[in-house]
Amino acid sequence: MTAGNYTVVWAPYYTAHKILRGLLDAYLGTGDTRALDLAEGMCDWMYSRLSKLPATTLQRMWGIFSSGEFGGIVEAICDLYAVTGKREHLALARLFDLDRLIDACAAGEDILNGMHANQHIPIFTGLVRLYDETGEERYLTAAKNFWDMVVPTRMYGIGGTSTAEFWKAPGAVAGTLSDTNAETCCAYNLLKLSRTLFFHEQDPAYMDYYERALHNQILGSRQDRPDAEKPLVTYFVGLRPGHVRDYTPKAGTTCCEGTGMESHTKYQDSVYFARPDGTALYVNLYSPTTLTWAEKGVTVTQTTDYPREQGATITVRGRRAAAFDLLLRVPAWARDGFRVTVNGRTVKGTPVPGSYFAVSRTWRDGDTVRVRVPFRLRVEKALDDPSVQTLFYGPVNLVGRDARTDYLRLGLYRNAALSGDLLPSLTPVTDEPLHYTLDGVEFAPFSEGTEDPTHAYFRRTEPQVVFGATESGVANPARPDGATLLDEIWDAAPFANKPALVRHVESTVDAWVAAGLLGAADGRKVVGTAKGASYAGR
Repeated sequence: MTAGNYTVVWAPYYTAHKILRGLLDAYLGTGDTRALDLAEGMCDWMYSRLSKLPATTLQRMWGIFSSGEFGGIVEAICDLYAVTGKREHLALARLFDLDRLIDACAAGEDILNGMHANQHIPIFTGLVRLYDETGEERYLTAAKNFWDMVVPTRMYGIGGTSTAEFWKAPGAVAGTLSDTNAETCCAYNLLKLSRTLFFHEQDPAYMDYYERALHNQILGSRQDRPDAEKPLVTYFVGLRPGHVRDYTPKAGTTCCEGTGMESHTKYQDSVYFARPDGTALYVNLYSPTTLTWAEKGVTVTQTTDYPREQGATITVRGRRAAAFDLLLRVPAWARDGFRVTVNGRTVKGTPVPGSYFAVSRTWRDGDTVRVRVPFRLRVEKALDDPSVQTLFYGPVNLVGRDARTDYLRLGLYRNAALSGDLLPSLTPVTDEPLHYTLDGVEFAPFSEGTEDPTHAYFRRTEPQVVFGATESGVANPARPDGATLLDEIWDAAPFANKPALVRHVESTVDAWVAAGLLGAADGRKVVGTAKGASYAGR
């Protein structure tokens, strides 16, 4: 197929992937060689066809939307090759190489603008598997660079990507908000890619992303009501103000309904990983789970109500002692207060946000680890318009529930805590965990699959300098780049105590006065207000 009329021929190798993956899983799960025979036959047939085509035809075919969409077929073929060792199967996997994309990404050249997102994301999971089987660095480098081109530059707060199935220019977030953002299959495939890349480089950024997309877009992709016939999952997720999430099946169904059912069987997928030599266990996600680690003769049980609970309890059981490092992910957003105890005693060390905190010991039956992961309310700014922001409490994306279709305009500094936590400016909703109100609007987790009109993004406005709910009477000045005086002050949080905050306010005010951004008299008012205010938290 070398023309783009997908109403005539739509992505035949995408369908072939689904059949092949099913056959391979049937063989791996049951040992039934009939399934393996069929899988081998499919690949032999595909190789007999594709190997006869000129390279220019293959390149043209794979570059077409959307008949060139072949989903995860390369990953599946590589998995089959790992079973059969048949050289034609590895050659077949390489016949799907889209060289223009691979070469650009391997060189760090971003050519994604205008490309169909979900046609290309699974390509890179396949490239990592090709690297596994061939050792060709070009494949792995391309996949790692590609991930960086999407996260965070083409990522929405919930972890999703794409607009009407396509990518825009890097950094285009606020300018792309619409009814057709974040195709759900894209999040599904980015999770697979993040997991696969982590096997090669234990970069905690991959698992920070995994937590984000899992706890927000994927959890929120299923409507919170039962239905015996329909999957009730999202295709697009609209992120414009006042959007109502749509869970209804589309004519003929979409790929997102298939992956949408699969996603909710996979919450255990990446909670734990072990080093091949058994010297370390990675705890990537805080989730109620039990791991049976047969090679070490232990079970690891994690008890938690995360993210309603800000932490987890991990218990190690086993008939014999086992030595290994327990590597606990310190989320990048956990800027203050991450603590670990073993059997009630604090573990020494300095947890670094966006890293793993190691607990090294010989574990004995009944050893108990308590992980404290304090949340704080924070914002993430759209890369193309910092005044357009989305709200997070720890890993939880909070969305406003309001029927208006223009941006909500919100201020959050009015009662910020010394830690920098913005939560004291919101009012908790009684008996509704993770629900708050601000200026008459209820904010709730995106992960709740309701049909309320929501505001995933709002317009930040802080017109007056205020500390501890005490107004200074001074307009909040801004630099040419849009950053305000209050932004610069609170970007330095956490503060050890009130005097530390006041000293920072004084130095910041002096700099702004010297730069001509703030009058001296107004500067004195700002400092006086900071000194006289009372602050939440320590």
